[in-house]
Amino acid sequence: MSENKKGLKFYDNLDLTHSHNDEDLQVVYKEWAPAYDHDNDNLLGTVSQPLSVQIFQEYIKDKSLRIIDVGCGTGLVGVALEKGGFSNFDGIDISQEMIDIAKQRGYSKLFIGSLNDSLPCENNEYDAALCVGVFTHGHVSSDRLDELIRIVKPGGIICFTVNEGVYDSYGFDSKIKNLESTNIWKILEIRKSDYMTKKNIKGIYCVVKVI
Repeated sequence: MSENKKGLKFYDNLDLTHSHNDEDLQVVYKEWAPAYDHDNDNLLGTVSQPLSVQIFQEYIKDKSLRIIDVGCGTGLVGVALEKGGFSNFDGIDISQEMIDIAKQRGYSKLFIGSLNDSLPCENNEYDAALCVGVFTHGHVSSDRLDELIRIVKPGGIICFTVNEGVYDSYGFDSKIKNLESTNIWKILEIRKSDYMTKKNIKGIYCVVKVI
């Protein structure tokens, strides 16, 4: 079986299986990394990375702010950030093989970490965060939004996506609203739009401001 088919077979099966731990995901992304960009474009039709950065730019005008891309993968968000004129962004991912590809894509610093654990970042370290494609089947629960809040300064912006298939079942709808009702963040925008066009999957695009 080709690497393309391995990666795509795993993704297709995620909708039907239990949650996967980080060790499982590291194995999959190690195998998938060389073909990930090809599959992303040609087999999945993923548009979440450039669309997230497009939305992000509607709220972030200072291109020098310090940004973290959580779950950066091969760095497709970094490509879009660099094209948008941003120059000070770091990336973090669970897969060294994915990070190795991202090294040529404008990141100031890249390091290993998982949103399922405490990220190797200080409290209030970043002015803004992006988290694209992480909140999906078998990956990360809605409770881990708290970790994104921890590493972003008060007044900072967090832009993240949620696969429509887990938005309700993983508790994202209630968690997002609860964080606003308890004055942890302010919701600036929630929109549903294209996510994986060749799979006919939509994503929920969220922008919030940390209080």
